[in-house]
Amino acid sequence: MKSVTTMFILAALVGFGAATDTQAAASKTKSTPQSPAPAKMQMDTKPGPAYLMIDGKLSKIDGQIYVIEDYAGKEHRMYVSKETKRLRGDKKPGDTIRAEITKGGHANTIY
Repeated sequence: MKSVTTMFILAALVGFGAATDTQAAASKTKSTPQSPAPAKMQMDTKPGPAYLMIDGKLSKIDGQIYVIEDYAGKEHRMYVSKETKRLRGDKKPGDTIRAEITKGGHANTIY
């Protein structure tokens, strides 16, 4: 009786292991969808909640896009619209600038 119980337990364990291996093999053969290549980030064109304050030097103006180089040397791009509050006048490349931007890159305020 003891040997029959032992054999039953062993058979159950072997069967369980085989089922697990089959499931693992099946999951490896399933094709996982590839995530699409990241598209170019769309910038906000309207003001919104403030996300980040950037301090640095205005390195370039390309239409409505301002490029700021912060004090760590990293470049940040922001969209400047009619709704952007411009304190202390208009800016030109080379000026020190401080900007409050949204998560999407719209400048709410430029100091």
